[in-house]
Amino acid sequence: MSILIILPAPGEASGELAMASGDPRPFFSAVPGGAPPVVPQQHPVVIRAESEPVGPSPKNWSSSAESDARIEAISRSVTMGALEVLAGVRPLQQLARWLDFEEFERLQLRTNLVRGRGQDRLHRNVRILRVRVCPVSEGIYEVAVAAAETNRVRAVALRLEQRRGLWKVTALEIG
Repeated sequence: MSILIILPAPGEASGELAMASGDPRPFFSAVPGGAPPVVPQQHPVVIRAESEPVGPSPKNWSSSAESDARIEAISRSVTMGALEVLAGVRPLQQLARWLDFEEFERLQLRTNLVRGRGQDRLHRNVRILRVRVCPVSEGIYEVAVAAAETNRVRAVALRLEQRRGLWKVTALEIG
């Protein structure tokens, strides 16, 4: 059951709305902030369910074990490299082949912010614990990686897309 909230338009008297609809005149009390009060409608509105999913759905597509293993290896390498870049033990330029330009800039900005704190080697002994590969569609994968550092475990999410025959990381989120 849904409820539709009807608010009077600015400058419109609430009595005119009640008279036009035949309903009893609503009682409006003062609302903090000068906002108009909420008046529930007595007749529920029927919401139509969506019949077709939006966008094309790849019903006949499934990923192969070879491509899943390749994506897992790329994800492990990129995650390890990104965490080492944040630690200051690897140059960011080594990830330029794998990262999209926007993600390269974001990682560069984050690295500069971390290094500006003046701490030495924030991330030591990075170890990949688990990699989950999820094929989205042909040429697009999303991957979740759990990486353990000396004092904590971090989650890393990647989106890999195939562009001109090369795999590029188009989204990289390091938690």
